[in-house]
Amino acid sequence: MRGEWRAVILRGGGMRSLVLLLGVAAAIFILFLARELVEDLRAEARRNLTVRVEHYGLLATHNPEQVLDFLQTIDFPLIVTDARGNPKFWRTLNSAFDSTKTPNTLSARDSTLLYGMIRQMDVVHEPIPFEYDTLTDYFHYGDSRLIERVQLFPVYTLVASILVGFLGYLGFRQIRRAEESGVWVGMAKETAHQLGTPISSLMGWIEVLESDPGMGEALDQMKLDTARLEKIAARFNKIGSEVELSPVDLPRLLERVVDYFSSRLPRGGRDIFFEIVVEPGLPPARLNAFLFEWVIENLVKNSLDSIGQSGGQIRLEARTARQGQRVVLDVSDTGKGVDLSLKEQIFRPGYTTKSRGWGLGLSLARRIVEDYHRGRIYVHDTRPGRGITFRIQLQAAPKAVQS
Repeated sequence: MRGEWRAVILRGGGMRSLVLLLGVAAAIFILFLARELVEDLRAEARRNLTVRVEHYGLLATHNPEQVLDFLQTIDFPLIVTDARGNPKFWRTLNSAFDSTKTPNTLSARDSTLLYGMIRQMDVVHEPIPFEYDTLTDYFHYGDSRLIERVQLFPVYTLVASILVGFLGYLGFRQIRRAEESGVWVGMAKETAHQLGTPISSLMGWIEVLESDPGMGEALDQMKLDTARLEKIAARFNKIGSEVELSPVDLPRLLERVVDYFSSRLPRGGRDIFFEIVVEPGLPPARLNAFLFEWVIENLVKNSLDSIGQSGGQIRLEARTARQGQRVVLDVSDTGKGVDLSLKEQIFRPGYTTKSRGWGLGLSLARRIVEDYHRGRIYVHDTRPGRGITFRIQLQAAPKAVQS
Protein backbone atom coordinates (compact mmCIF):
# COMPACT_ATOMS: atom_id res chain seq x y z
CA MET A 1 0.00 0.00 0.00
CA ARG A 2 2.74 2.47 0.97
CA GLY A 3 4.70 1.62 -2.18
CA GLU A 4 1.62 2.25 -4.33
CA TRP A 5 1.04 5.59 -2.58
CA ARG A 6 4.63 6.69 -3.21
CA ALA A 7 4.33 5.55 -6.84
CA VAL A 8 1.27 7.77 -7.28
CA ILE A 9 3.20 10.73 -5.85
CA LEU A 10 6.14 10.03 -8.15
CA ARG A 11 3.82 9.76 -11.12
CA GLY A 12 2.31 13.12 -10.17
CA GLY A 13 5.78 14.68 -10.10
CA GLY A 14 6.64 13.03 -13.41
CA MET A 15 3.43 14.35 -14.96
CA ARG A 16 4.24 17.90 -13.86
CA SER A 17 7.74 17.56 -15.35
CA LEU A 18 6.27 16.23 -18.59
CA VAL A 19 3.79 19.12 -18.83
CA LEU A 20 6.60 21.60 -18.18
CA LEU A 21 8.78 19.94 -20.82
CA LEU A 22 5.95 20.02 -23.37
CA GLY A 23 5.34 23.69 -22.58
CA VAL A 24 8.99 24.56 -23.14
CA ALA A 25 9.02 22.56 -26.39
CA ALA A 26 5.87 24.35 -27.59
CA ALA A 27 7.39 27.75 -26.75
CA ILE A 28 10.58 26.92 -28.68
CA PHE A 29 8.50 25.69 -31.64
CA ILE A 30 6.43 28.91 -31.66
CA LEU A 31 9.59 31.04 -31.51
CA PHE A 32 11.08 29.08 -34.41
CA LEU A 33 7.95 29.46 -36.53
CA ALA A 34 7.72 33.18 -35.77
CA ARG A 35 11.36 33.68 -36.69
CA GLU A 36 10.91 31.84 -39.98
CA LEU A 37 7.80 33.89 -40.75
CA VAL A 38 9.59 37.15 -39.95
CA GLU A 39 12.47 36.22 -42.25
CA ASP A 40 10.02 35.40 -45.07
CA LEU A 41 8.19 38.69 -44.56
CA ARG A 42 11.45 40.61 -44.54
CA ALA A 43 12.55 38.95 -47.79
CA GLU A 44 9.21 39.81 -49.38
CA ALA A 45 9.48 43.41 -48.12
CA ARG A 46 12.95 43.73 -49.65
CA ARG A 47 11.70 42.49 -53.01
CA ASN A 48 8.81 44.99 -52.94
CA LEU A 49 11.16 47.80 -51.96
CA THR A 50 13.52 46.90 -54.81
CA VAL A 51 10.65 47.33 -57.26
CA ARG A 52 9.75 50.65 -55.68
CA VAL A 53 13.36 51.78 -55.90
CA GLU A 54 13.26 51.26 -59.65
CA HIS A 55 10.05 53.27 -59.76
CA TYR A 56 11.76 55.94 -57.68
CA GLY A 57 14.64 56.08 -60.16
CA LEU A 58 12.29 56.63 -63.07
CA LEU A 59 10.55 59.46 -61.23
CA ALA A 60 13.82 61.04 -60.12
CA THR A 61 15.04 61.05 -63.73
CA HIS A 62 11.91 62.12 -65.57
CA ASN A 63 9.46 63.57 -63.00
CA PRO A 64 11.37 64.81 -59.92
CA GLU A 65 8.35 66.76 -58.72
CA GLN A 66 6.48 63.46 -58.12
CA VAL A 67 9.15 61.90 -55.90
CA LEU A 68 7.62 63.22 -52.68
CA ASP A 69 4.16 62.02 -53.69
CA PHE A 70 5.65 58.62 -54.38
CA LEU A 71 7.24 58.47 -50.94
CA GLN A 72 3.86 59.19 -49.31
CA THR A 73 2.64 55.78 -50.50
CA ILE A 74 5.24 53.92 -48.41
CA ASP A 75 3.82 52.36 -45.23
CA PHE A 76 7.04 51.31 -43.47
CA PRO A 77 9.97 53.30 -41.98
CA LEU A 78 12.18 54.58 -44.79
CA ILE A 79 15.06 57.07 -44.96
CA VAL A 80 16.68 57.99 -48.28
CA THR A 81 20.25 59.31 -48.14
CA ASP A 82 22.75 60.44 -50.70
CA ALA A 83 26.11 58.79 -51.31
CA ARG A 84 27.60 60.66 -48.33
CA GLY A 85 24.89 59.43 -45.97
CA ASN A 86 23.05 62.76 -45.73
CA PRO A 87 19.26 62.30 -45.35
CA LYS A 88 17.19 63.51 -48.30
CA PHE A 89 13.70 62.11 -47.60
CA TRP A 90 12.01 60.01 -44.93
CA ARG A 91 8.68 58.41 -44.35
CA THR A 92 6.58 56.91 -41.49
CA LEU A 93 9.03 57.73 -38.71
CA ASN A 94 7.95 58.97 -35.29
CA SER A 95 6.02 62.19 -34.74
CA ALA A 96 9.26 64.22 -34.42
CA PHE A 97 9.83 63.78 -38.18
CA ASP A 98 6.57 64.79 -39.82
CA SER A 99 6.19 65.57 -43.49
CA THR A 100 6.63 69.32 -42.97
CA LYS A 101 10.26 68.95 -41.97
CA THR A 102 13.10 68.93 -44.46
CA PRO A 103 16.80 68.22 -44.05
CA ASN A 104 17.44 71.97 -43.89
CA THR A 105 14.93 72.56 -41.05
CA LEU A 106 16.14 69.77 -38.73
CA SER A 107 17.63 70.75 -35.41
CA ALA A 108 20.91 69.30 -34.19
CA ARG A 109 19.03 66.98 -31.86
CA ASP A 110 16.75 65.75 -34.63
CA SER A 111 19.72 65.18 -36.94
CA THR A 112 21.46 63.07 -34.30
CA LEU A 113 18.29 61.09 -33.76
CA LEU A 114 17.82 60.58 -37.48
CA TYR A 115 21.36 59.28 -37.97
CA GLY A 116 20.81 56.92 -35.06
CA MET A 117 17.71 55.53 -36.78
CA ILE A 118 19.72 54.96 -39.94
CA ARG A 119 22.30 52.94 -38.02
CA GLN A 120 19.58 50.87 -36.35
CA MET A 121 17.94 50.14 -39.70
CA ASP A 122 21.23 49.10 -41.27
CA VAL A 123 21.82 46.57 -38.46
CA VAL A 124 18.67 44.67 -39.50
CA HIS A 125 18.44 45.47 -43.22
CA GLU A 126 21.23 46.17 -45.64
CA PRO A 127 20.45 49.45 -47.43
CA ILE A 128 19.44 49.23 -51.08
CA PRO A 129 21.53 51.44 -53.40
CA PHE A 130 20.21 52.97 -56.56
CA GLU A 131 22.27 54.75 -59.21
CA TYR A 132 20.82 57.24 -61.63
CA ASP A 133 22.73 59.69 -63.82
CA THR A 134 25.93 60.25 -61.85
CA LEU A 135 24.27 60.04 -58.45
CA THR A 136 23.70 57.22 -55.97
CA ASP A 137 20.96 57.17 -53.33
CA TYR A 138 20.61 54.66 -50.53
CA PHE A 139 17.32 53.35 -49.19
CA HIS A 140 17.48 52.56 -45.46
CA TYR A 141 14.34 50.86 -44.21
CA GLY A 142 12.91 49.21 -41.14
CA ASP A 143 10.27 46.59 -40.39
CA SER A 144 6.64 47.26 -41.15
CA ARG A 145 3.98 47.12 -38.44
CA LEU A 146 2.94 43.68 -39.63
CA ILE A 147 6.46 42.32 -39.09
CA GLU A 148 6.67 44.00 -35.69
CA ARG A 149 3.40 42.35 -34.68
CA VAL A 150 4.60 38.98 -35.87
CA GLN A 151 7.78 39.46 -33.83
CA LEU A 152 5.70 40.23 -30.74
CA PHE A 153 3.35 37.31 -31.34
CA PRO A 154 5.55 34.75 -29.50
CA VAL A 155 5.78 37.13 -26.54
CA TYR A 156 2.00 37.48 -26.40
CA THR A 157 1.64 33.73 -26.79
CA LEU A 158 4.11 33.00 -24.00
CA VAL A 159 2.46 35.51 -21.67
CA ALA A 160 -0.97 34.05 -22.43
CA SER A 161 0.36 30.50 -21.98
CA ILE A 162 1.96 31.40 -18.66
CA LEU A 163 -1.26 33.06 -17.50
CA VAL A 164 -3.41 30.12 -18.59
CA GLY A 165 -0.91 27.69 -17.09
CA PHE A 166 -0.86 29.61 -13.82
CA LEU A 167 -4.65 29.69 -13.64
CA GLY A 168 -4.74 26.01 -14.53
CA TYR A 169 -2.19 25.27 -11.84
CA LEU A 170 -4.26 27.15 -9.27
CA GLY A 171 -7.36 25.30 -10.37
CA PHE A 172 -5.61 21.94 -10.33
CA ARG A 173 -4.11 22.71 -6.94
CA GLN A 174 -7.49 23.68 -5.55
CA ILE A 175 -9.07 20.50 -6.91
CA ARG A 176 -6.24 18.40 -5.54
CA ARG A 177 -6.49 20.06 -2.13
CA ALA A 178 -10.23 19.45 -2.15
CA GLU A 179 -9.65 15.79 -3.03
CA GLU A 180 -6.97 15.44 -0.36
CA SER A 181 -9.25 17.10 2.15
CA GLY A 182 -12.02 14.69 1.22
CA VAL A 183 -9.66 11.75 1.65
CA TRP A 184 -8.44 13.09 5.01
CA VAL A 185 -11.95 13.67 6.29
CA GLY A 186 -13.20 10.32 5.07
CA MET A 187 -10.24 8.46 6.55
CA ALA A 188 -10.54 10.33 9.85
CA LYS A 189 -14.30 9.69 10.18
CA GLU A 190 -13.86 6.02 9.31
CA THR A 191 -11.02 5.67 11.83
CA ALA A 192 -13.14 7.27 14.55
CA HIS A 193 -15.99 4.92 13.64
CA GLN A 194 -13.74 1.85 13.70
CA LEU A 195 -12.28 2.83 17.07
CA GLY A 196 -15.74 3.22 18.59
CA THR A 197 -16.51 -0.52 18.73
CA PRO A 198 -13.35 -1.73 20.54
CA ILE A 199 -13.50 1.25 22.90
CA SER A 200 -17.06 0.35 23.88
CA SER A 201 -15.99 -3.26 24.34
CA LEU A 202 -13.04 -2.26 26.53
CA MET A 203 -15.25 -0.09 28.69
CA GLY A 204 -17.57 -3.04 29.20
CA TRP A 205 -14.70 -5.32 30.21
CA ILE A 206 -13.46 -2.66 32.63
CA GLU A 207 -16.84 -2.68 34.35
CA VAL A 208 -16.64 -6.47 34.65
CA LEU A 209 -13.09 -6.42 36.02
CA GLU A 210 -13.93 -3.77 38.61
CA SER A 211 -15.61 -6.48 40.66
CA ASP A 212 -12.21 -8.15 41.15
CA PRO A 213 -10.33 -6.43 44.03
CA GLY A 214 -6.93 -7.62 42.75
CA MET A 215 -7.22 -5.76 39.45
CA GLY A 216 -7.06 -2.22 40.87
CA GLU A 217 -3.71 -1.12 39.43
CA ALA A 218 -4.28 -2.81 36.08
CA LEU A 219 -7.73 -1.24 35.86
CA ASP A 220 -6.29 2.21 36.47
CA GLN A 221 -3.92 1.79 33.53
CA MET A 222 -6.65 0.32 31.37
CA LYS A 223 -8.87 3.30 32.17
CA LEU A 224 -6.10 5.68 31.20
CA ASP A 225 -5.49 3.88 27.92
CA THR A 226 -9.22 3.69 27.21
CA ALA A 227 -9.51 7.42 27.83
CA ARG A 228 -6.58 7.88 25.50
CA LEU A 229 -8.33 5.89 22.78
CA GLU A 230 -11.49 7.94 23.27
CA LYS A 231 -9.42 11.09 22.90
CA ILE A 232 -7.85 9.79 19.69
CA ALA A 233 -11.26 8.86 18.28
CA ALA A 234 -12.62 12.31 19.18
CA ARG A 235 -9.66 13.96 17.43
CA PHE A 236 -10.24 12.01 14.25
CA ASN A 237 -13.93 12.88 14.45
CA LYS A 238 -13.09 16.59 14.49
CA ILE A 239 -11.20 16.42 11.20
CA GLY A 240 -13.37 18.09 8.58
CA SER A 241 -15.60 19.75 11.17
CA GLU A 242 -15.71 23.34 12.33
CA VAL A 243 -13.39 23.80 15.29
CA GLU A 244 -13.61 26.46 17.97
CA LEU A 245 -10.47 28.46 18.73
CA SER A 246 -10.05 29.93 22.19
CA PRO A 247 -7.23 31.34 24.37
CA VAL A 248 -5.09 28.45 25.61
CA ASP A 249 -2.20 28.43 28.06
CA LEU A 250 0.45 26.98 25.75
CA PRO A 251 3.05 26.13 28.48
CA ARG A 252 0.50 24.00 30.33
CA LEU A 253 -0.39 22.18 27.10
CA LEU A 254 3.29 21.48 26.44
CA GLU A 255 3.72 20.14 29.99
CA ARG A 256 0.83 17.72 29.48
CA VAL A 257 2.40 16.34 26.30
CA VAL A 258 5.85 16.02 27.89
CA ASP A 259 4.40 14.33 30.99
CA TYR A 260 2.55 11.85 28.82
CA PHE A 261 5.63 10.84 26.86
CA SER A 262 7.99 10.94 29.83
CA SER A 263 5.89 8.38 31.72
CA ARG A 264 5.94 6.04 28.74
CA LEU A 265 9.60 6.19 27.71
CA PRO A 266 11.43 2.86 28.02
CA ARG A 267 13.62 2.68 31.08
CA GLY A 268 17.32 2.15 30.31
CA GLY A 269 18.87 1.77 26.88
CA ARG A 270 18.76 5.42 25.87
CA ASP A 271 18.22 8.64 27.76
CA ILE A 272 15.77 11.19 26.41
CA PHE A 273 15.72 14.64 28.01
CA PHE A 274 12.84 17.04 27.56
CA GLU A 275 13.25 20.78 28.00
CA ILE A 276 10.49 23.38 27.98
CA VAL A 277 11.57 27.02 27.65
CA VAL A 278 8.87 29.70 27.86
CA GLU A 279 9.31 33.44 27.51
CA PRO A 280 8.10 35.29 30.63
CA GLY A 281 4.71 36.84 30.14
CA LEU A 282 3.84 34.64 27.15
CA PRO A 283 0.25 35.47 26.11
CA PRO A 284 -2.30 32.72 25.56
CA ALA A 285 -2.40 31.34 22.03
CA ARG A 286 -5.60 31.25 20.01
CA LEU A 287 -6.07 27.59 19.22
CA ASN A 288 -8.06 24.43 19.72
CA ALA A 289 -6.21 22.59 22.49
CA PHE A 290 -7.79 19.26 21.57
CA LEU A 291 -6.31 19.27 18.05
CA PHE A 292 -3.16 21.28 18.69
CA GLU A 293 -2.05 18.83 21.35
CA TRP A 294 -2.14 16.25 18.56
CA VAL A 295 0.30 18.39 16.54
CA ILE A 296 2.81 18.53 19.41
CA GLU A 297 2.48 14.79 19.96
CA ASN A 298 3.24 14.11 16.30
CA LEU A 299 6.32 16.35 16.40
CA VAL A 300 7.56 14.74 19.61
CA LYS A 301 7.00 11.26 18.15
CA ASN A 302 8.95 12.32 15.09
CA SER A 303 11.80 13.49 17.33
CA LEU A 304 11.76 10.27 19.36
CA ASP A 305 12.04 8.23 16.17
CA SER A 306 14.85 10.46 14.93
CA ILE A 307 16.97 10.27 18.08
CA GLY A 308 19.41 7.36 18.03
CA GLN A 309 20.03 4.69 20.64
CA SER A 310 22.55 6.90 22.39
CA GLY A 311 19.74 9.25 23.45
CA GLY A 312 19.34 12.96 23.01
CA GLN A 313 17.29 16.03 23.83
CA ILE A 314 13.92 17.38 22.75
CA ARG A 315 13.45 21.09 23.33
CA LEU A 316 10.17 23.02 23.17
CA GLU A 317 10.63 26.78 23.21
CA ALA A 318 7.75 29.29 23.13
CA ARG A 319 8.02 33.07 22.71
CA THR A 320 6.16 36.03 21.25
CA ALA A 321 6.67 37.81 17.93
CA ARG A 322 5.29 40.84 16.08
CA GLN A 323 4.80 42.90 19.25
CA GLY A 324 2.89 40.14 20.96
CA GLN A 325 0.49 39.45 18.09
CA ARG A 326 2.00 36.05 17.32
CA VAL A 327 3.14 33.11 19.41
CA VAL A 328 6.11 31.17 18.04
CA LEU A 329 6.85 27.62 19.12
CA ASP A 330 10.08 25.81 18.20
CA VAL A 331 10.24 22.03 18.58
CA SER A 332 13.81 20.84 18.10
CA ASP A 333 15.76 17.66 18.71
CA THR A 334 19.28 16.31 18.46
CA GLY A 335 18.33 13.46 16.14
CA LYS A 336 19.29 12.52 12.60
CA GLY A 337 17.92 15.62 10.89
CA VAL A 338 17.34 15.84 7.15
CA ASP A 339 18.84 17.66 4.21
CA LEU A 340 17.51 21.18 3.72
CA SER A 341 16.38 20.28 0.20
CA LEU A 342 13.78 17.95 1.77
CA LYS A 343 12.28 20.49 4.16
CA GLU A 344 9.06 20.76 2.10
CA GLN A 345 8.92 17.18 0.92
CA ILE A 346 8.70 15.77 4.46
CA PHE A 347 5.25 17.35 4.85
CA ARG A 348 3.83 15.50 1.87
CA PRO A 349 1.45 12.61 2.61
CA GLY A 350 3.20 9.29 2.26
CA TYR A 351 6.77 10.59 2.58
CA THR A 352 8.75 8.85 5.32
CA THR A 353 12.34 7.87 5.98
CA LYS A 354 11.33 5.20 8.48
CA SER A 355 11.01 1.52 7.65
CA ARG A 356 7.65 1.50 9.43
CA GLY A 357 5.05 4.20 9.21
CA TRP A 358 2.75 5.82 6.72
CA GLY A 359 4.29 9.26 6.56
CA LEU A 360 1.11 11.01 7.71
CA GLY A 361 2.15 12.60 11.01
CA LEU A 362 3.79 15.76 9.66
CA SER A 363 1.20 16.13 6.91
CA LEU A 364 -1.55 15.93 9.52
CA ALA A 365 0.29 18.44 11.70
CA ARG A 366 0.51 20.94 8.85
CA ARG A 367 -3.17 20.50 8.01
CA ILE A 368 -4.20 21.15 11.62
CA VAL A 369 -1.93 24.18 12.01
CA GLU A 370 -2.59 25.85 8.66
CA ASP A 371 -6.16 24.86 7.82
CA TYR A 372 -7.75 24.95 11.27
CA HIS A 373 -5.57 27.50 13.10
CA ARG A 374 -4.58 29.76 10.18
CA GLY A 375 -1.00 29.44 11.37
CA ARG A 376 2.16 28.21 9.78
CA ILE A 377 4.48 25.26 10.38
CA TYR A 378 7.76 24.71 8.60
CA VAL A 379 11.31 23.41 9.03
CA HIS A 380 13.26 26.32 10.48
CA ASP A 381 16.65 24.62 10.54
CA THR A 382 18.06 21.15 9.98
CA ARG A 383 21.28 19.41 9.10
CA PRO A 384 21.93 15.71 8.56
CA GLY A 385 23.20 14.32 11.85
CA ARG A 386 22.55 17.57 13.73
CA GLY A 387 18.84 17.42 14.42
CA ILE A 388 15.90 19.43 13.19
CA THR A 389 13.86 22.41 14.36
CA PHE A 390 10.19 22.77 13.47
CA ARG A 391 8.73 26.25 13.88
CA ILE A 392 5.04 26.90 14.45
CA GLN A 393 3.55 30.39 14.21
CA LEU A 394 0.17 30.98 15.81
CA GLN A 395 -2.10 33.90 16.53
CA ALA A 396 -1.99 35.23 20.05
CA ALA A 397 -5.32 35.69 21.76
CA PRO A 398 -6.59 39.29 21.56
CA LYS A 399 -5.64 41.35 24.59
CA ALA A 400 -9.27 42.02 25.42
CA VAL A 401 -9.87 38.27 25.60
CA GLN A 402 -6.64 37.72 27.56
CA SER A 403 -7.71 40.17 30.24
